[in-house]
Amino acid sequence: MRLLKKSYFKRIALIMAFSMLVIGSIPAKSMAYVAGPEAVAASVGRDADMAKIQRVLESRLVADKLEAAGLPTAEIMPRIDKLDDGELHQFASQLDGLYPGGDALGIVIALLVIVILVMVIMKLSNRKIIIR
Repeated sequence: MRLLKKSYFKRIALIMAFSMLVIGSIPAKSMAYVAGPEAVAASVGRDADMAKIQRVLESRLVADKLEAAGLPTAEIMPRIDKLDDGELHQFASQLDGLYPGGDALGIVIALLVIVILVMVIMKLSNRKIIIR
């Protein structure tokens, strides 16, 4: 019975290791999809770019950082209005790559996966974690 149990847990560990390898090998940022003409036309317009920039500038964190840098909000919008369409679109597209809070979600998920794997390995090897 013990041999059967040991073999069963080894199989589960191998399946979990293989599934983590497969899931980890999928790149997160390179998922592509076919965009319709509506999506392309909406992203090209000056109004859409201005709305995106305005939304970012209204963020409290961004406003505080700009004030600390010596750029009051009243000076920012006239400068943005002077940009031509190409510069405005480039600026708006660069805002998509920013992470306002950092990429903390990926780090938290990775730590949780590591903790779960350690717990499974400890269980498979009949070890106990005692915290005093």
